[in-house]
Amino acid sequence: MIMIKSEERVTEVLSLLPKEMRDEVIRICRQRIGGISGIREIRVRACARSSVLIGREWVSLFSTASEEEMGRLVKKLCDGALYAHRDSIASGYLTLRGGVRVGICGHARYEDGSLVGVSDVRSLVFRIPGHRCEFSDELEQIFRSGIGRGMLIYSSPGVGKTTALRALALRLGSGRDAVRVAVIDERCEFDERDYRDSEVDILKGYERRRGIEIATRTMSPEVIMIDELCAEDALLLPSVLRSGVPVVATAHAGSYAEVKEKPSLSPFISSGAFEVFVGLRLDGGEYSLTLDRI
Repeated sequence: MIMIKSEERVTEVLSLLPKEMRDEVIRICRQRIGGISGIREIRVRACARSSVLIGREWVSLFSTASEEEMGRLVKKLCDGALYAHRDSIASGYLTLRGGVRVGICGHARYEDGSLVGVSDVRSLVFRIPGHRCEFSDELEQIFRSGIGRGMLIYSSPGVGKTTALRALALRLGSGRDAVRVAVIDERCEFDERDYRDSEVDILKGYERRRGIEIATRTMSPEVIMIDELCAEDALLLPSVLRSGVPVVATAHAGSYAEVKEKPSLSPFISSGAFEVFVGLRLDGGEYSLTLDRI
């Protein structure tokens, strides 16, 4: 079981919000089963409608954040050092303690054709890491039954790929049959507190190539985990697979057919990087899992 509860992470996020908005969110949660632990997202917009996702219900807020409050909130997220977080902000996000990811929307600034920063932030999206995965048992069984070179977990955005990867890392790294797991956590979305009693090593904040290199050379992992594959990763995985270490990764795709046809994923198919493909779906409030092998 993941040790840090969602309520603790939500409480940390609420402490950052303007007081009026924080109080309103707390009042709303008191009227719902599960309380604040049910919060999945908080969307804060400057001088516009903000909202909160509780379970699967979106609730609009009456309170708003002024431009001054939004500015102060962004500074809090950066611990007062915006420059130190420039690269992350330019990539559209910040990551808080506990793996809470904050999406950032504002005015893009370019220099010589490259995005170098974001100013006049108008929207912030706080995504609370899930502490419960519908597919934990199935994913562990699939892995332990043999995944060959690797397993790709795919789904549409917001269905729970990262939550599934967090849960699988914990399941595999715990108990009598624990597996040595190395997580390449480039965006700092894994909370090391969740893995204190497991065989899970988190390479937090490492650039993907460097993290994979260090993991394979120095950590002797039995599986490497990577969240949200990109096309450039197709150049990295062959060296990992040649070392005999299987890879479990996630990617955006709505179906197995889309995985095979998507240009950014086709190199992984042609190279044989993955032999097992697990699709996660949410349809009408019900979760389901599909499995394909090649």
